[in-house]
Amino acid sequence: MADFLVISINIIMSILLSASCSYLSLKEAFKRNGQKQALRKKELLLPSFTYTLFYCLLHASVTLMVSYEIFIQRFFYFAPIFLVICFFSIYLSLRLFEDVNTDKVNFLKGGFIFSLIMMAGNFATYSGLIYPHIVFKPMYICLTILMTLGVTFPFFRMLLQLNNQESSSYQGKQIAFWSIVMGLGFSGITYLTAYSLLSPLKYGSYLSLVENNHMIPFIIEMAILLILWFIPDHLANDLHKKQMKEIYEKEQEYKSLYENNLSAIFTYNRDAVIVEANERAADMTGYSIDEMVGKGFRNYVMEKDLDQIQKAFQQSLIGKPSKFEMEFPHRKGHIMSIQVIVVPIHLDGEVTGAHVLTTDITEAIRDKKKIQYLAFHDELTGLPNRRHFNEEFEQRVLEGNKQMAILLLDLNRFKIVNDTLGHGYGDELISRVGKRCVRVLGTKGFIARMSGDEFIVLIPSINNRGDVHKMAAAIHESLKTPFDIGGHEIMTSTSMGISLYPHDGHDLSTLLKKADIAMYTMKKSEGAYQLLFSDQLEEKGINPIELEENLRKALINEEFELYYQPQLSLTTNRVVGVEALIRWNHPVKGLIPPADFIPLAEETGLIIPLGERILIEACKQLTVWKNEGYEFKISINVSSRQFHDVTFVEMVRNVVTTYDVPPSLIELEVTESTTMHHVEEALAKLNALREIGVSIAIDDFGIEYSSLSYLQKFSIQTLKIDRSFIMGLNEHESNKAIVSAIHAMAKHLKLTIVAEGVETESQLEWLKEIKCEYAQGYYFSRPVPAGELEDYISGRESASVMG
Repeated sequence: MADFLVISINIIMSILLSASCSYLSLKEAFKRNGQKQALRKKELLLPSFTYTLFYCLLHASVTLMVSYEIFIQRFFYFAPIFLVICFFSIYLSLRLFEDVNTDKVNFLKGGFIFSLIMMAGNFATYSGLIYPHIVFKPMYICLTILMTLGVTFPFFRMLLQLNNQESSSYQGKQIAFWSIVMGLGFSGITYLTAYSLLSPLKYGSYLSLVENNHMIPFIIEMAILLILWFIPDHLANDLHKKQMKEIYEKEQEYKSLYENNLSAIFTYNRDAVIVEANERAADMTGYSIDEMVGKGFRNYVMEKDLDQIQKAFQQSLIGKPSKFEMEFPHRKGHIMSIQVIVVPIHLDGEVTGAHVLTTDITEAIRDKKKIQYLAFHDELTGLPNRRHFNEEFEQRVLEGNKQMAILLLDLNRFKIVNDTLGHGYGDELISRVGKRCVRVLGTKGFIARMSGDEFIVLIPSINNRGDVHKMAAAIHESLKTPFDIGGHEIMTSTSMGISLYPHDGHDLSTLLKKADIAMYTMKKSEGAYQLLFSDQLEEKGINPIELEENLRKALINEEFELYYQPQLSLTTNRVVGVEALIRWNHPVKGLIPPADFIPLAEETGLIIPLGERILIEACKQLTVWKNEGYEFKISINVSSRQFHDVTFVEMVRNVVTTYDVPPSLIELEVTESTTMHHVEEALAKLNALREIGVSIAIDDFGIEYSSLSYLQKFSIQTLKIDRSFIMGLNEHESNKAIVSAIHAMAKHLKLTIVAEGVETESQLEWLKEIKCEYAQGYYFSRPVPAGELEDYISGRESASVMG
C-alpha cells in the first residue's frame, strides 16, 4: 500500500510539473502573440532556469519512485551535471522556439530538433541515474522515441497556431486543460524512457504488473497523444473559422463600399472591358449595369478624352494610379464634368485590371466658376470690380501701352433717388447706368464699378487729351435720356475726374487719387461734368482723403471760426439779426471756404460734431453781445444729416441750457427737402424744437418742393427767399412774380420774409416797394468776424443818428 501511495504521489507530481511547464510555455506564447521579433538572449535566462528546475524535479520524482536508495546515492551527485546540461538544452530549445515563432523554422523541423534534445536528455539522465540496473529494450526504446515525436510535434503545432491567434479568444479553463493534457504527455514520455531502460528486477510489485501487460504504458500514452494531436486541429479549425469570418466581413465591407459609394465605380479587366459596375454608375451614365458590362471606354467616353483615359488605364496596368478631370456625355444628351480616379487591382502580386472611380463635379465646377466670377465682378451690375480693374490696368502696362486714361465717374443726385424712391430704385439706376456706359465704350474702354454710385473707366490707348474728352462727352451725352424705372422717369448725370498715365502717375493708386481730386473739385464747379487732373489742383490741396483727416484734426484743435452776415429791417434800416456762417482757418492753407469742406463733412458724418460746435460758438457769442448791450437773433444753418440725427433735439436743448441764452434768439435754418423726407419724424422734431423756444426758418425757399401744405403743418416762423430769385429780379419779370407770390403767401400765413442775396440798390428798392420786411446780402455786408460786425453795427447806428 505504501508503494502504491508513493507511486501515485510521484505520478501526480510529475504530471503537475509537466503541466506547469506546458502552462508557462502557453502563457509565453500568448504573451508574445502576434509579435514577430524574438526575445533578447538575456530575456531567455529566467524561463530557461525555471524550466530546468521543473524538469529536474520531474526526473527526481521518477528516480525516487524507482529506488529511494539510488535517489539518495546518485541524484545529488548527478544533479549539478544534470542541471548544467539541462539548462543549456532548454535554453537552446527556447531559442529554437523563438525561431519557430518568427516563422524562420517550420514546426516539423522544430519538433524534430526538440524531440532529439528531449530524447537525448531523458535517456542520458536515466542511464546515469539508474545504472547498473539498465536493460536495453529495443522495442520499448523505439516506441518511446515515436511517442516523444508524437508529443513534441503537436506541441510545436499548437505553439505556432497560438502565435497566430488572439489570446483573448481562449478562456483560462481551456488553457488549463491543454496544459494538463500536455503535462500528461510529457510526463508519460519521462516514465516511458525510464520504463524502456529499467531492469524488471527493480520494478517492484506494481511495476511487475505493468511488465506482464507491457503495452499498457504505451497504450495510455497513445490515448493521451490522440487527445494532444486533436488540440492543434481544434486550434486550426478555430483559426480557419476566424479567417473565413474575416474574409466574409472583408467581402461584405468591400461590397458595401462598392455598392454604396457616392462615386460611380467601373471595374475593368486587363483588356479594358467593364466586368462590374455599381448602381451609382448606372445613375450617372443613364445606362443599366447589364448594358455597360462587356463594353470598353469607347462606348461611353467622348472622342477628345479617349486618349487621356486610355493612357491612364495603361498606367494602372503597371501599378500607377491616375487622377484627372474630363467631360462625360449622359445617355440623355447633357454633358457632365466628372473627376476620374483610376487605381490598379492587385491580385497575388499581379495587376489584373483597374477600378475607375468617377464623381460628378458639374455643380462644383459651376460653383467654382461662379465664385471666380464673383471674385472679379460686381454682383449688382455684372461689371468688373476693383480687383478685376487692377489686373486689367497691370496687364495693359505690361503690354507696353504708352498713354492711358483713368476716368472716375460719380452719379449726381443719386442720394435723392435712394432717399425718396428707395434702394431698389437706386440699385436699378446704377445697373442701367453701367449698361449704357458699356454700350458707349464698346471695345475702346474697360469699365468697372468702384463702389456705391462710382464707376471707373480705363481707356487703354489714347493719342491725345482730346480723345479722352470725346469719350467723356459721349458718356455724359448717353445719360441725358431719362431712365424709366418703375414708372418713374429718373434723370441723372455724372461728375468725372480724369487722370492720365504716365503723365499723372505710374501706378493705379496715384492715378485714382488724382482722378478723385479732379472729380471732387469738379463737383463744386457749376455746369461742369468733367475735369482733367492738373498739378494746380494738387497745389490747392483739394484732396478729399487728406481733407477728411485735416477736418477731424480741425475739430479737435478748434480751427473753425464763425463769420456773421447781418440781416436788416427794410423799414428801420437797423440790424435785427445775423446769419452765422462757418469758416475754417487752416494753419497751413489759410482760410478754406465752406464749399470745400461742408459736402465732405456731410458725407463723412463729421457735420454732426461740427454743427454742435457752430451752435456752441454762436451761443458764446450771443452771451458776449448781450453783455455789450446788443440783442438780436442768430440764424444757424442745419444740415439734413444733422437734423435727422436722433440726438439733435437733445443737443440743442443742452447747449441752450448750458450757455444760458434766450432760446428766442436762436433761429435754426432748414431746407425744404430736409423737412419733406420722413415728414412725421420732421414734424415731431420741429414741434420739439419749438417747445425749447427756438424759432425755425425755411432756407432757400422756392427752389425745391414749395409745398403749401407743410407750411401749415410745421411750426415755421420765417421764409428765406432763395438768392437765385433776388439776383434775377432785373433780368426776369417772372422772378418778380415769384417773389411777389411768396411774399403775399407769407403775409397771409403770418410768416416773416427774409430776402437773401441782395446785391444792388435796384433790388433793394423793389423789395421795399412790395413791403418786404427783411433782407441780407453783399449790398449790406459780406460775412465778417464778430469784431468787424460790431464795428459795422456801430457805424450804421452812428450814420443813422447823423442822418
